[in-house]
Amino acid sequence: MQNVTLFLKDCRAFLPNEGFVRGVGIAVRGAKIVRARKDLRPAKGVPVFDACGAPVTPGLVDGHTHLGLSEVGDGDVNETSDPVCPYLRAADAINPLSADFCYALMNGITTAMVAPGSTNIFGGLALVMKTRGRRLQDMVLRDPVGMKMALGQNPKRAYGSKGKLPSTRMGNAYLMRKTFQRALDYRAKRRKRTGRQDARDAGLENVLAMLDGKLPARLHCHRADDIMTGLRIADEFGFPLCIDHASESYLVAAELAERDIPCFVGPNYGVPTKNETLYKGFSTARKLREAGVRIAIMTDHGVEPCWYLPISAALAVRSGLAADDGLRAITAWPAEIMGIDRRVGALARGRDADIVVWDKSPLEMGKPVAVFVDGTRVTPEEIERPFKLRDL
Repeated sequence: MQNVTLFLKDCRAFLPNEGFVRGVGIAVRGAKIVRARKDLRPAKGVPVFDACGAPVTPGLVDGHTHLGLSEVGDGDVNETSDPVCPYLRAADAINPLSADFCYALMNGITTAMVAPGSTNIFGGLALVMKTRGRRLQDMVLRDPVGMKMALGQNPKRAYGSKGKLPSTRMGNAYLMRKTFQRALDYRAKRRKRTGRQDARDAGLENVLAMLDGKLPARLHCHRADDIMTGLRIADEFGFPLCIDHASESYLVAAELAERDIPCFVGPNYGVPTKNETLYKGFSTARKLREAGVRIAIMTDHGVEPCWYLPISAALAVRSGLAADDGLRAITAWPAEIMGIDRRVGALARGRDADIVVWDKSPLEMGKPVAVFVDGTRVTPEEIERPFKLRDL
């Protein structure tokens, strides 16, 4: 283990396929983990962090948030001028200096998916990013990671109140199908005009990326009937998708499992705020897992605070989800679903050295003792920075 730059010793580490293991050493070289196993010892002269037997996990991964978009009094979550906005990019509105990212870091969340809101049938491109940094381009892991889309109550309420389409679930589905068909017609038209320099339509190019299987839909759905509408349209047009929120997904779990449609479950903390969330609950994750559906737990920060992520996992465990699965649902599993598992989500060789040392398990209301991102410890000054911008 040459050139190791950091060694965490005496960790009760949460290891892939093993759960918590005592006496683990974690060797880091630069920004990467080079080894994590029981009874590993540091070489002489290597900087050592002694975990003193405390729980150590990968940095937590929140698979659905509006971090840096849902600013207090000046949010940029929803573009309310048009229900179909596939040309928008969350990256263009994220404030990397937002206090949101400090709240995430101080609670052990080192990676987050950030998406536009659910007012629109097509809301725009989502990305996945680290929560540490000052420049967005240095924080991004994958952009785009999906197209934010929505069915159900939000689009019809937002535009129906303005006397515009959609005002019903029928209108939601019509606009979704119409946009996919527009993209196909656009492609056919361009192919007939070989050699002509027609202007490209950025939004329809993004929709075509979905139809080519390169970009999944991150489909906002709560009710089971909305989920099934999404599956029907996906079957018709052949695009990949994940279901976000998934409040009634347990009612159609067999269909989701058969199609291998993953679900990002949440936010489940707090009372229902609208009709379609009446039957949300912390048992949903267990029911989906038992049915063979791939799951992750998320907060929808801006709706539910990101620091509730481990609490939500703990309550899912209390509702019957296995404890190790509760932690995987906020680390490895969201990373796998989003295609970033070679970078984050596990304490394993080659992964980014995003590591959290806790005073007790995060499923037991644990508090981070130390947070490392890309092999460097997060300092109190970094966390306090947005609250002291006037002093910079």
